[in-house]
Amino acid sequence: MILFLDFDGVLHPQYEDQTVPAEVAFCHLPRFEQVMREFPDVVIVISSTWREQFSVDHLRKRFSPDIAKRIIDATPLPKSDAPPSLQQREAEILEWLATNDRLEESWIAVDDGVWQFKHHCHRVVGCTSFVGLDEDAASRLRKALSVQLERQP
Repeated sequence: MILFLDFDGVLHPQYEDQTVPAEVAFCHLPRFEQVMREFPDVVIVISSTWREQFSVDHLRKRFSPDIAKRIIDATPLPKSDAPPSLQQREAEILEWLATNDRLEESWIAVDDGVWQFKHHCHRVVGCTSFVGLDEDAASRLRKALSVQLERQP
């Protein structure tokens, strides 16, 4: 199973048009990692805009070693000549799945931009942008992962 992970508004609160303060950056990472440790067979693909500035290897360094090794890739960057899409995140995830021949695999996304999904919004565990992955969102993530894993053959 694959988990597509956003950072801003998930691993820390979203700061519109501002840099995330250093003391707040990745404040929810321990909670996220705790949930992921309960589901050791789930791999992670970064779908955050942070992938536009940093390599996957650089981003892995933010995570504990056991979780970092489960980060297998990042979604493709938006094409510079393509017009912006309301469902950009969903399109990038579907492109990654198709490119990697994994369209048939179970997946979910953890994102504060639920509006970026049209056809697969049922696969999104939404977080409140200005809060991030609080206990409620972590509980919903656990449930979503459990449900998806139960459906696998």
